[in-house]
Amino acid sequence: MPLAVGVKFRRHGPLNYYAPLDEELPPGTQVVAETARGAEIGEVVMEATEMDQRMVPNPLLPVTRRANREDLERRARVDGRVPEVVRQARDLVQERDLPIKVARAEISFDETRILFDFTAERQTDYQDMAKELASRLRCRVELRQVGARDEAKEKDGYGPCGRRLCCSSWLKEFVPVTIKMAKEQGLPLNPTRLNGMCGKLKCCLQYENEQYVDLKRRLPLPGSALEVDGQLATVAEISVVREQVLVTMTESGTVVAVPVAGLLQEPRARGEGGSGGKKRRSRPAGS
Repeated sequence: MPLAVGVKFRRHGPLNYYAPLDEELPPGTQVVAETARGAEIGEVVMEATEMDQRMVPNPLLPVTRRANREDLERRARVDGRVPEVVRQARDLVQERDLPIKVARAEISFDETRILFDFTAERQTDYQDMAKELASRLRCRVELRQVGARDEAKEKDGYGPCGRRLCCSSWLKEFVPVTIKMAKEQGLPLNPTRLNGMCGKLKCCLQYENEQYVDLKRRLPLPGSALEVDGQLATVAEISVVREQVLVTMTESGTVVAVPVAGLLQEPRARGEGGSGGKKRRSRPAGS
């Protein structure tokens, strides 16, 4: 198995694999390596490790060298230009009254190329803007349209849970999140509670969704009949978080909480079952 080190060129960028140098490269080491956009400075985030051949590129390019003082000073100087080029791009957008928002810019290490990320309400093509910017900045310019989630990922921040945004701290890729997930979990359909900083549904809605769906498929549906302590009852509500089912006793009308563990069954197909089905026996409510 090949030996590879993991390098990141941007804080929230992808992990890239390279063949290590003869010397040790501990995490946090700044190195120079070749990328699709030429030589760049990156940070080692994974020390030399044996990797499965299928997980690394073929051929596996080597790290060029450790970044020296001159490299780091140049990178700092290049990064210092970013606010100015972003300002120029935003000025051009305002001049032309374009319906876009420039989110960030990335200048290549050799200063021959600038990549701008922008957001827009719909898929758009702004090649004329790229040409104008290239003329003003005197280098090659690329425009890349990104979504609201990508913009929030770059800006970083903290969610209502008090922790850093998942997309900025550890989430590697975005997965589809739908309002159906909130319904499955019985959450109030309030956009101010369900939406994240990006204005889209929170990514965390899908973390436990599979467990909710699976457990609800294995429990009696609301309205179905069952027996509790030998008495007939009707399922009133399912509480996945509390791991209990609330049932209404037919004779007394009292509501009793029955532990979920006593009602689990084989998963049923979605849409199967309902009120009027066979009675189910339950373990005693106090057990």
